[in-house]
Parts: sequence; structure tokens; C-alpha cells
Amino acid sequence: MSLPRTSPDEVRGKVSTSPEANYTLAVLSLIYVLNYADRGVLSLLLDSIKKDFHVSDTVMGLIAGFGFVLFYSLLGLPIARWADRFNRRFILATGLAVWSVMTCFSGLARGAWQLALTRLGVGAGEACGIAPAHSMLADLYPKEELPRALSILTAGSRVGAFAGSVLAGVVNQYYGWRAAFIAAGAPGIAVAILFRLTVKEPARGAMETGGASTRLLPLGQTFLFFLRQRSFLFITLGGTLMGVTLYGFEVWTPAFLHRVHHLGSARIGTYQGAVVGVFGLAGVLLGGFFTEWLGKRDVRWRLNVPAAASLLAGPMYLLFLFLPSLPATLACWALATVCTSAYMGPIFAVYQMVSKIRMRALASATFLFFGNLLGLGMGSWAIGWLSTALRPRYGATSLRYSMVLPGVLPLAAALLFWIGSRYLADDIARAAAPDSGSEAHAAPSN
Repeated sequence: MSLPRTSPDEVRGKVSTSPEANYTLAVLSLIYVLNYADRGVLSLLLDSIKKDFHVSDTVMGLIAGFGFVLFYSLLGLPIARWADRFNRRFILATGLAVWSVMTCFSGLARGAWQLALTRLGVGAGEACGIAPAHSMLADLYPKEELPRALSILTAGSRVGAFAGSVLAGVVNQYYGWRAAFIAAGAPGIAVAILFRLTVKEPARGAMETGGASTRLLPLGQTFLFFLRQRSFLFITLGGTLMGVTLYGFEVWTPAFLHRVHHLGSARIGTYQGAVVGVFGLAGVLLGGFFTEWLGKRDVRWRLNVPAAASLLAGPMYLLFLFLPSLPATLACWALATVCTSAYMGPIFAVYQMVSKIRMRALASATFLFFGNLLGLGMGSWAIGWLSTALRPRYGATSLRYSMVLPGVLPLAAALLFWIGSRYLADDIARAAAPDSGSEAHAAPSN
């Protein structure tokens, strides 16, 4: 059976985008900047904190991974369910204030346990951020423009990584790691107030031009619907593998450059800011552009673009780890970052397209749960554990060999995204269809 060249939402017609939608996207993108600046600061400060607290790579991997991701993942699902029912603007503003304050408190930690507790607080606050933002944009942009809108939003993560890396590197070198945390967290408090006062809560289903239901299905029926969406399953598996790669390299690359290439923190911060910020930003925007352009011709490209990007990322990461020349290493890092960043916006957009209106925040949170718990949590810990285990044999270069694991996973992720694209058109149509059977008797929307 051949798949349609266009998706059902494009057949029904387009809905115009308002200036209010663009303003909301701009402020949400600014929040994304702060989100990734706050969480990314720790990776650049790992070696400084390790020296101060006298702990191992395994402990720092736990703090950087599970210390953040535990509450972020566990709270993400109930908060997303709350966002599918109640006011998303309030949830997001509150979360921003919480994670900003807890980032400042990270600079006051006097030991590894205190730092781990503050990272739990950062994770709890950031659990309120991404899924509600995705749901809001799905009600502000028509589906054919959603990959671009979510890519612009995701571009904030690259800008945040750039700003956080440069800020942390410079402040750490001249004022210490404690001051770096406080400098990263303070701006978020003001932005939380701005967001709460100037952004409106969008109407549910405002961009739907068909008979899509705005009812809130029971939780069991919601997850059953997800399980029946085969593209949802494949992109969740592929996205989880890419999460191990993305977060593993973001957390441990500064330490790798310090130990293997003997760079100082200010120089590492500048390189990381340029690579993750500039090239990451380019990758996110290119991924959104090509997905929107090619997706209008064949809906399968909405997952085939992430598949192609993932396929190219793996070899670049492996070259980054083993090339002896620093310029060549940085060039491969830049290319790998372009490819890794290109998959994120399109994937987030697909989650919104294959989910019904009142389950969109939960759809994003489900992906983030697995991607962060296994990617940032298990992935960061596994790299640290392997580095510690290999240190007697390889010395300071043990980190290089422990990072091979996340370097090869994009190849498997590419295959999973490609398989998921085969089911995408049918899954989008199913999500846009009116409720039937028991779904029609679900709890009414609020």
C-alpha cells in the first residue's frame, strides 16, 4: 500500500499564524535558552567540582545524570498530564522560577550530597518546561508549520548551551564554579515574571480544521492510544538512543578535552559554546527547514530527515574521539553536533502530530521520560563508570574509550526512525480523527 504524499492536515487546508503566536514562540525560545544554560553549566564545571569535593568520575556522573534526571523524569509525566488538563502558562512560569532558584543554590553546595539535592530541584522545575511548551505551540501553529516552530524553539537549547558554556568557562576560571551557577540561574527569575504577565494561554485545538476531539481521555486509554501508534513507538526507541548520545557527549566532552587534549576551562568553554551553540543552532534550523520543505511532498520525510541526520552523526562522533589533531577533532565535533541537533525539532513535532489534542503534553513527556532517564541518567553514569573501570589500563585517556558507546548508538537510531516513517501517515490521520467507541464517553474537557 502506497503512502500519501501529503498528510491529512495539509489536505484540509492551512490556518494562519498570528503575531501573538510568534511572540509566544519568542518568549518560549528564551525560556529554552535559560533551560539549557542552567542544566549545561554543570558539565563544564565537572572537573572543578570533582577537585573541590574529592570525588570520582562515577560520583560526578551520578550527580550530572541522575541528580538532575530523577525528578525531571519522574515528575515530567504527572506534570504533563496536569498540563493537558489545566493552564500551561502557569505551570511553565512556576517551573522556570523553581529551576532558576535551585541553579543559584547549586553554587552554595558544600558537598556532593548537597549539590545532588540542588540538581534534583533543578530537575523538578525543568519538568514543568518542555512538554507544556510543545503543547502550547501545537495550538498556535498549523501542522505544516509546526516542525519549523518547534525547531526554532529547540534552537534555544543550542543558544543556551553556547551562552552557558561561555559564561561558565569564564566565570569559573576567574571567580570559581560557585559564582558560575549563580550567574546562570539569576536571569530566569525575571523571565518567569515576564512570561506570566505577557503570554496568554492558547485555546485547545485552535489549529485543528477537522473534527478532532478536545476531550481528555482516561490515562489508561491515553497510553493505549500511544501503544497503537507504531510511529510513536519507533521514534521513542530511536530518540532514547539519541538521548544517550546527545547527553553523554554534552556532559563529558569538556572533561574529554581537558584530559585528552589538555585544554583549560576558559578555552573549553569557548570551543563548546561555538560548537554546541553555533553549529548546534545551524543543525536545529536546518533540520526544521528540510523537514518542512520535504515533508510537504511526502509525510515520511518528517522522520526520514532525523534518520539521515542520525546516520551521519555516529561516524563523526567516533572520529572526534580518536583523531589526534585538535583542529580535526573540533571539526568532527562540529559536524556531529549539526547532525545530532537536526533530529530534535522534527521529532518533537511528530509527537504532537500523532497525538490527540488533550494528550500532547503527555506525549512529549513520555519521550522525555525515556530519553532523559536512560539517556542523561543511565548514559552519563555508564560513561563515568566505564571511565573509572578503564582508568587502570588507559590512564587519563580512559574517558575516550568509555565514550565509544554513545558514539555508535545513532546508527541504530537512524534505522528506528526510518521504520517509524513507514507508519506516519496513518498515525497522523488516526490522531486527527474524531473519537469513536469508548473514547467518545471519556471525561469532558475543562
